[in-house]
Amino acid sequence: MSLDCRVPKRSDKEIRQEAIATRRGYKTEHRRPVNIIRCLQSGWIPTRRGRKELVYEIVDDEQMGRDDGKTEFVDDKVIITVKRSVHQKALWGDGRSRMTLAHELAHGVMHYGVAMFRGTDAAGATELSRTNAAESAEHQAKVFASAFLIDDVVAASFSSPEEISTEFVVSLDAAAICFERLVEEAEHAQSAERVRLSNEEFQAKMRQATRQRQSQHEFHYNGDFCNVCGNATLIPMGVKLLCHTCGNISDP
Repeated sequence: MSLDCRVPKRSDKEIRQEAIATRRGYKTEHRRPVNIIRCLQSGWIPTRRGRKELVYEIVDDEQMGRDDGKTEFVDDKVIITVKRSVHQKALWGDGRSRMTLAHELAHGVMHYGVAMFRGTDAAGATELSRTNAAESAEHQAKVFASAFLIDDVVAASFSSPEEISTEFVVSLDAAAICFERLVEEAEHAQSAERVRLSNEEFQAKMRQATRQRQSQHEFHYNGDFCNVCGNATLIPMGVKLLCHTCGNISDP
């Protein structure tokens, strides 16, 4: 399990937007899959404190112990260290290893202060992410990593998590979470569209009813003047004329 800590509150939507902006910053928004290693080896990272130097270190597995990755903030630079095996598997296209690298990039972009570690057996949610996900560093990094590696617009066209996993080279777990969210958002959008159409139909019926009520009260004057009040408000009533103004009834 990875160590977690409380960080400034961010909604999932805000985090995904930040991940997309970071992808654009690295000019990799149109690449599938995203070359996360190239991003980490670029030498720079766009953080919330501005653009900083990024050091990407690959060390022997024994040096990392039970951690797959670590993000530190030293002086004015970000240092991301990963196990050699994780780096190699990411090169070979292992989805979980690529997610680990994106997870560490997320910490570097969004967080600052204490070192962040990702455990080898990291899975599920931490206690903090279960009770207060918006302020959980691990939850934020998980959301960012998924959004950085997976393009929602493209993923929304797929019919299964397996397709998303294959296309973006991410873990099946991450693909399944993304797929479920996109399905939920699509259903919400369809529901909202149904409400909008229903409201438009109701408004149209109300306008029609209003026009009908108005037409029922419209009077068609014949253009002549009443010989009592002098107003041109004579309404044909059979063979007689009724003055709408004074009520006088007269012959045509």
